[in-house]
Order: sequence, then C-alpha cells, then structure tokens
Amino acid sequence: MAYLLLVLLNLILAFSLFSWKRQICEITKQISENRKLRISLSNKQIEKLAGIINEKNYLEQKAKIQIIQEKEQLKHSIANISHDLRTPLTSIQGYLTLIKGCEDKEEQKHYFSVIQAKADYLTELLQIFYDLSLIESDDYIFGIEKLDINRIVTDCLIDKYNALKELTPTVTIENAPVWVTGNAVACKRIIENLVTNAIRYSNGYIEIVIDANGIFTVKNTTSELKNIDVNILFQKFYTVDTSRSNGNTGLGLYIVKELLNKIEGGIKEVSCKNSILTISVFFKLCN
Repeated sequence: MAYLLLVLLNLILAFSLFSWKRQICEITKQISENRKLRISLSNKQIEKLAGIINEKNYLEQKAKIQIIQEKEQLKHSIANISHDLRTPLTSIQGYLTLIKGCEDKEEQKHYFSVIQAKADYLTELLQIFYDLSLIESDDYIFGIEKLDINRIVTDCLIDKYNALKELTPTVTIENAPVWVTGNAVACKRIIENLVTNAIRYSNGYIEIVIDANGIFTVKNTTSELKNIDVNILFQKFYTVDTSRSNGNTGLGLYIVKELLNKIEGGIKEVSCKNSILTISVFFKLCN
C-alpha cells in the first residue's frame, strides 16, 4: 500500500514538474514575442508575476508610442516655426534688394516702412516662441497674486482701441473689481490673445464680456467660421488658414490654454452657433 502511495506521489510530482516546465516555456515564448502573458496553471503567485510583467510591458509600449508621437510633434513644430520665421525674413531680403536699385526717395521710404513692419512682426514671433518655451517648461514657476481681472480686461481693451474702433464691439464689464488669483503677466496675455484672435477673424461683430464670477467671454462672427473645428481650436499650431499665409502662428489660443492651466483657470465654453464663435474662459476667484 505504501509502495502504491509512493508511486502515486511520484507521478503527481512528475506531472506537476512537467506542467511547470511547460508553463515556463510558454511564458518564455510569450515574452520573446512581446505578447500579453496568459497563464494556464492555477497559481496565484504565477498569476501575480504575469500581471506585473504585463503591466510593465504595457507601460513600456505606451512610453515608446509617446516618444514616437513627441518626435513627430517636434518635427511638425520645427517645420511650422521655420515657415513662420522664413516668411518675414524672405520679405525683408526682397525689399532690401528693391531699395538697392531704387533712387526715388518716396519709394525708398515706403520700402523702409514695410521692412520695419516685417521686422516688428519678426520680433513679435520671437517673443511668442520664447513665451511658449517658458510655458512648457516644468521648471518655470508663475508668481500667484490677487488681481482685479476687470481692470486687466479694461486696460487690454484700451490698448486695442485702434483695432477695435473699426468694429464697434459690444463690451460689458463690471462696475466693481472682480478679484481673482493669478499672475498679472499671464492674465494680460490670456485676454490679449483672445481679443486679438477675435479681431483677426471677425467680419464685423465682436462681443466682449467679463462678469462678476471671473468668466471672460469673447464672441465674433467670421467668414471662415465654416472651416473652424472647435474641438481642436486650442491645439498647438492649429490655424484655420492651413497655408499659414495670414501671419497667424496657431499658438495664440494654445498659449491661452496653457497659461490658464498654470493659474488654475480653464476653458468654460468653445462653441459655434448661429454663425457666432464663442470662447469663454474662467479665472479662479479669490476666496
């Protein structure tokens, strides 16, 4: 009887060892083929190990995909930046060539004014790219303070008076301060970019509102409204004009989104209804 039990025990052990060996071979094959591990043996420790390996593989694959996407995004960004910088530089070079062969003083004066405008635009572009590098840096820290966003909006509209007076916008502001927490430079840039975007694309109608809840809204009609994809309006380098011929870098609204994230604000609404584009953002109210 004892002998039979011993034989039976040996058979069980042999079968168990065979099963383990086969499982190890299967795991080795699955790992070598970069496949998700599937366990045939009912063993909690092996299942736990397989789960850890699967999670590790998943994270590695995710990291690889992210690296590839970031490389493609970098290539795309470099191409866009190169195009945006090359355009005014090429224009400046062209007008300098014209000046060399021009003896008419008035014509020279006109050429110089064009070159100055292109140089100013180039300076603005470089500032935008510099701002972008700061915003996307994890090491750059914004100083947070108590601000009257109503005053910042008012000051911005005064600065944009010459551009706005031709459009006769509807403006609604509060009669009392609207206190929010944020960064003065960041808040000013957010308002400026949103207003500039509305001015650039408006074909006559602009409405600007700041309310007591710290919500800033800009509405405008535009002839290019049918081409606008509101779902990607705040993406980096997105522009309605795919040829990028109108001087828009496609960074203005992206910078708005990133700055809002830095100061705990956000985008409340982006919609296109009844031929009117509406963009609303909110600032964090002081407690």
